Amino acid sequence: MRRIVPRLVTLAACGGPAPPEPPDPTLARQTRVAMLAWQQDRPAQAAALFRDALARAYARDDLAAIADIAASLAAVELRLGEAEAARDIAAGARAEVNRRGGTMPAELPLAEAAARWRLGDVAGARALTAAITEGEAGARARFIEGLIAADARDAQALATARASLPPTDVPDLLADSVELDGRTALLAGDAGSARAALLRAAALRQEARDYPGMARALALAGEAAAREGRAAEAADLALRAGGTAGAHGDARAAGQWVAQAGGLARAAGSADVLAAAEAEQRRLAVR
Repeated sequence: MRRIVPRLVTLAACGGPAPPEPPDPTLARQTRVAMLAWQQDRPAQAAALFRDALARAYARDDLAAIADIAASLAAVELRLGEAEAARDIAAGARAEVNRRGGTMPAELPLAEAAARWRLGDVAGARALTAAITEGEAGARARFIEGLIAADARDAQALATARASLPPTDVPDLLADSVELDGRTALLAGDAGSARAALLRAAALRQEARDYPGMARALALAGEAAAREGRAAEAADLALRAGGTAGAHGDARAAGQWVAQAGGLARAAGSADVLAAAEAEQRRLAVR
């Protein structure tokens, strides 16, 4: 699914010439440095820093910080392809908030829903998205519901989810709508329209620096190209998807798409793509 952005955790007041000292300067510094690592596209470092910050938030028994930092860490784990870790982090913090009657940031159940979708827990993902109805988080929840509908080949539910997405010019939000358009076309058997929409979605996600989402869109565009009988193009798109996934740390998806690229390249007689796919498989094997 598309990128879920970590929350900017506010541990000190803003504005005025001299903001007050945060309740825990170390925790404030940890979260600030973690967010900086995320903004600089260093997700592995951001994850390590957010883990330290979350451990300190639990040590402080600071429920608001636990909820916010867990949402951020879960988002980063999703970026790294660690769906199980993201689910467990978000679920643990969500249970803590519910048990203690705290304020639930929408990003927390949203990250858990995304993780559960990736892990095949459709019922769990749906139960979480149903309760997220407002603002950008609500739009993201509808996108997850659209992905679930597309996977289930439920055209009506997919159309409902697509119609629920608000018009926007923001690249990553627009990419959600365009990707669902592509998935709708795939479901309808219009491979040409699907390929065009999914390539556009990939470009929008590249603009938004949502590289996992870009890889997924490229892979789906490759599926559409294969249905059109464009095996060489399908192989190249699958290889690009695998290369992107491997570069951002999702070895499972990378291996799947690179292997797919190799098979398509053999069928198409595309020697250059086959050679590149085999080289990428060797690189993945030694990581």
